[in-house]
Amino acid sequence: MLQLLKKIEIPVIYFTAADIILSGFLRLMGLSFSDYMFNFALAPYVATRSLYYIIIWKKRSKKQNANEKARLYVYIIVFITVLFSMLDFFSADFFVIFLIMVDFLLLQNEEKNKDGQN
Repeated sequence: MLQLLKKIEIPVIYFTAADIILSGFLRLMGLSFSDYMFNFALAPYVATRSLYYIIIWKKRSKKQNANEKARLYVYIIVFITVLFSMLDFFSADFFVIFLIMVDFLLLQNEEKNKDGQN
């Protein structure tokens, strides 16, 4: 299961980015449900990362490298930001987009380092 989650991380980020772009176009057209669509566009990303960390938490034997720790911190911040945005405490749309971009770059760096070691 963990290997499957590792394989679908990049497609999930691409799908999330496409959903964010679609919700941005709907926001430009002035539709009221675009704010909710933006929050639900982040659902696949949050669900995938949550499942990944739940599996790792159950195993507890896997040591995390620096990239994994940074990705965990990014995930926690994204989760809290999305939660607060859904509860209407504040809206930090660009901050969430920036964090997902940082997570994507960390993922690319991790894959590049893995390819360079082999």
